[in-house]
Amino acid sequence: MDEFRPRPRVLALSLLCLAGFLAWQAVALRSYLRVESRPPSWDQSIHLEIAHDYREALRAWDWRGVMFLAPKPGMPPFPPLHHLALAKLMGGADPEAAALWLNWMYLALLSFSLFALAWRFRPDETAVMGVVLFCASPAVQDLLHTQLVDLGLVAFAAAAYWALFSSEEFRRWKGTLAFGILVAGGMLLKWSFFSYMLPAGYVALKALGLPGRRLKVAAAVVLAAAGCGPWYWIHFPVLLPRLFQASADFAVPFWRGGAVLSYVWMAAEGLGPLFFLFALIGIFLPQFHRNWHQGWLLIAWVSAAFVFWTVVPNRQMRFLLPGLPALAIAGMGPWPRSVFWALTAVQLFTAVNFTANWIDPAVVPVPWGSIQFFPSSPAVREDWKIREILAETEKRGAQSGLPFANMTLVANDTRFNGPNFNWMAKMAGASHVRIRGVNNRLCELSRLVLLKTGRLGPESVISGLPEAAKIIQNKRGWFPRAYEEARRWPLPDGSEAVLYQVRGPQAAPVPSGTVHYQFFSAGAFEAADMDISLGPWDPARAAYRSVQASATEVQLRGLRLTGLRAELDDALFVPVYEKNSNVWGDVRLLKIGRLRIQSARVSGEAIRRFLEKRVPGLRIDSLELDRTARLRGKLGRFTVSAELSAELVADPPGLRVDLREARIGATKIPDFLLRPLRSFTHPFPPSPDTPFFIDIPGLSFSQGAVSIP
Repeated sequence: MDEFRPRPRVLALSLLCLAGFLAWQAVALRSYLRVESRPPSWDQSIHLEIAHDYREALRAWDWRGVMFLAPKPGMPPFPPLHHLALAKLMGGADPEAAALWLNWMYLALLSFSLFALAWRFRPDETAVMGVVLFCASPAVQDLLHTQLVDLGLVAFAAAAYWALFSSEEFRRWKGTLAFGILVAGGMLLKWSFFSYMLPAGYVALKALGLPGRRLKVAAAVVLAAAGCGPWYWIHFPVLLPRLFQASADFAVPFWRGGAVLSYVWMAAEGLGPLFFLFALIGIFLPQFHRNWHQGWLLIAWVSAAFVFWTVVPNRQMRFLLPGLPALAIAGMGPWPRSVFWALTAVQLFTAVNFTANWIDPAVVPVPWGSIQFFPSSPAVREDWKIREILAETEKRGAQSGLPFANMTLVANDTRFNGPNFNWMAKMAGASHVRIRGVNNRLCELSRLVLLKTGRLGPESVISGLPEAAKIIQNKRGWFPRAYEEARRWPLPDGSEAVLYQVRGPQAAPVPSGTVHYQFFSAGAFEAADMDISLGPWDPARAAYRSVQASATEVQLRGLRLTGLRAELDDALFVPVYEKNSNVWGDVRLLKIGRLRIQSARVSGEAIRRFLEKRVPGLRIDSLELDRTARLRGKLGRFTVSAELSAELVADPPGLRVDLREARIGATKIPDFLLRPLRSFTHPFPPSPDTPFFIDIPGLSFSQGAVSIP
């Protein structure tokens, strides 16, 4: 079938149609942005915040900050290409819209790359229709309208395969070099890019066995490694464990509950049921007008992605999508033009309806559930009051007298959650507010608490929040004695956002004096033989001027300390009474101005037990504490050893712990792998985790213990 020759007129008209499709997408996106006013969701907010951090680092010429940008809590570090590009576009008044215009650029790259691939195998008007079939699908349209990196990943995958085909299996230099550059770009967009290049890796391995192609393969590998290698070199030690952790979110093994077929149902709705059905049938009967001998690579591209991402336990359509553009070529090959025309019309209507919402989605029942036709996600003008809330909390936080005030957010809804509060706080310049989530102490050391009434969020992401809401709304509990309502805002879903702030009591919650406890427990803090001396109450500051505490033995998160003596300045707490009793056996700390740790001692045995409990599979055989800490033991099946030092630093004040050396067996771990773990500093000025000043007179490793002073 290689005798099929393209006609220049058809190529020109096809390119004109492709340009028209992209122009329509730009006009439709502009209309969407004129209406859409909802705040971004979880991951979208995180990506916007990362781009903002890069922008600030670039504006300050902080190149170290660019290379070593700290990852967001609980998230893997993200490669920088998408965020650097977005940082350059964020100079306008609406950075959230800038992210969507960057998506349109990705759509243009995807469209032209997919057209070039389709024209290679079917050089007629069906090539541009194949582009529309894929790019007008609900999954692509959804990514176009959300602030994520994944549409860029789809575009770079298609472009990389176009370059690979252009290299003629590494026979030609231009395609080879373009392939190396695009692989580097894809890996700098997201770490998962390699999974879509597995068939390309097979082609490269085959080419290595041929003398005339080895140099070209080596050049592509060098280009890819030089482009993305430095970033992965720096971040790999932190990236790898967090990726394994992230892949386990919402994890279901592929052999359970039909999970092995989950992507089939997702792809049916994500690509459009009719297109997916015809493409799925067609991929088992592939036909090409020319270059048929290369068609296997298109099928391998789709198949490898399906297998890889089915095995990965966290499954989302956007993870699979970069492996599916070839369906518009290999899957549609055996069908006549009439099928192309009909499916293209359906996909175009689907794309229009996605944001125009001309008709409601049609849900068709099938034996395994249901299939949705013509999904829609139109722009919505909604004010979730986040900017207004941040302005109010910023004003109240500035009154705390500290550089910032913690605010505990009791909500994790799609448009009302911690990530979008953090993102919008940076955009609004709300520097006095730090957003915190709920923990088992609810809101300890938070000056402000924000509760969303009604629906707190999807069931899968609100663990602990319903219980926290009940505590806040319990009028007989400790919370109303500690906090008072400050303001309410109505939200678009019919719920309310209620802001609470710490009460300013004129009377001490407990009379001044000394209290002795044989045993005291407060959350992760347990103490034996403890004395608490409450100093004079200061009504003006609504706090105790000082609180003296001493204990023979303390357990703090499983770490045993002895001989603890400490002093708290400007302290306020609320007692938590036992049920149906006037005896209080717990407290909630509301504020501390300064914590002075006067003395404490942690033995080597206590450190050994603590580490073995906190690090799964670790068994410490020896731990020496003499100027530095040197430990030897086993982590799983591996023999490990390490040496650490700790010292108090003055500028800025804090406790710095340095990992001097680590070994696996007799092999020293290279410094570049240790660099992200080399040094950790806990600040003594107020931070969100410890919103008070800390004073420690000294620290030493000696006589088998860590001692203060």
